[in-house]
This record gives sequence, structure tokens and C-alpha cells, in this order.
Amino acid sequence: MDNKITKKRINDHLEYDWYKYLIILVAGIVLFYFLFSQINRTRDYEDITFFISCYEADDNGFSDRVKRDMASDDYKQNGQKKYGENVLRSLTLETQNPLDSNYITLLQTHGQISSDVLIVGKSILENAGPSYLELTDELLRDYLLPDGVPIEDLDYYAIEHDGRAYRMGIRVSDFSRLPFETDWRKIQSYKDKYGEMAEENQPDTEFYMVINRSSVNIGPFGKKSKDKNAQTLFAVNRFIKYYNREVPTEAV
Repeated sequence: MDNKITKKRINDHLEYDWYKYLIILVAGIVLFYFLFSQINRTRDYEDITFFISCYEADDNGFSDRVKRDMASDDYKQNGQKKYGENVLRSLTLETQNPLDSNYITLLQTHGQISSDVLIVGKSILENAGPSYLELTDELLRDYLLPDGVPIEDLDYYAIEHDGRAYRMGIRVSDFSRLPFETDWRKIQSYKDKYGEMAEENQPDTEFYMVINRSSVNIGPFGKKSKDKNAQTLFAVNRFIKYYNREVPTEAV
């Protein structure tokens, strides 16, 4: 049998079977792209999202500051706080105006479902408070509060159940360094529009930071979270440290 490869045989073969090689080439590119995207995709525990309700916002580099702190020796050597490895790849701050017409829809989708931490008005908590993570003494003392900030120095939103008060949110609207405007009365257009309304019909001025119980980054406090993945709690710790009125300027 003559199996000699010649230029004529190659040309004849490609003339009839070229499409097979094209299919193989395209399939190889698609397979390579799929494998590459899977290897490099951001996993749930590598991403943290803050859903922030406010009337105005200022991008002050919160994400970069948190990542920088996570890469510092203080984070690596902080043995009493179990935040886990520095695997954070993305920290997103999504700001939404509570007075926008689509706010409730975004809160129910982007906020309640896909965010790790939310900042919401008091009126929202009055209806949805139990859906967030309870802020126990252990959680506050060992994870959320920066060194030197006692539990009693912050204000909380609490709900009563069976004769006991459950802390559900940390009041942040009175943090002096907060880069988000949570008082509509300081914005003239809103003051003109809502200022004459009865108080019970006016927009929120009290805003609280709450943690989504479904977050995969809240260590031993979440059903879907592993003990070693508590990076969300560190981000909340940094938020309080950066913006809480009790923290001296030189400390941040």
C-alpha cells in the first residue's frame, strides 16, 4: 500500500475535509477559554459587596484601604480574630438612593440576595430586621469592633422577642467621618420637597449597617460560610474603624 504523503494528497484531503479541522480548532479555542475562565473566576468567598443606601455618595477608596489592611502584618498576625486568609479579590460598594423609584426592587435583588453587608434606613429594619445576622456580644467583641471600641459605645437597632432584645444593626448615620450622606435635610432639593411633610411620612435619617445571614464570608456565624472565610467581618471592622466618630483621625 502506498502511504506516502505528498503535497497533492494533502491538498486533496484539505479540499474535502477542511471543515473538520476548522471545527476542531474552534472547539479547542472554546475549551481553552472555558478552562481559563473557570480557573480565574472570582469565587463567592473572594468577593464582598456592600449595598449602601444614601442620598449622596463620595468614592473615598474604601475598597483599596481594606485590601491594603488585609495585606498588612497586622492582619496576618491577628491571632484572636479569625478572619482567614487574604483571598479577597473584589470589594464592591453599591450605593443606591432610597428616594429613587426602583430602590425597593434593587434592595430586594442586589441587596437582600447578593450583598454581604447592607446599610439601610430604620423603616426597612422595622419590616425586615429578623432577616439579618444577630450582632451577638461574641460577634461584636471578637470580630466587628476595632480595638479600643467597647460594645456600648455604638448605637444599635434591636428587636424584642420572648422578652429579650436582639441587636440586628449598627447605627452608622451619626458616624462623623461617613463618606455617604444619610440626612436628606442637608440636601436643599430634598429639604424643599419633604421638609413640610408630617414627620412619619418623611424619608429616613437613621441608617444602620446589617450583615446578610446568607453571606459566605462570615466565618462561624453563617450557614453557608466556612470558619476560615470571615473576610466580610473584617471589612465591617474596617468600616467602623475608618468612619466611627470615636476613632482619632491619626488612627485611620
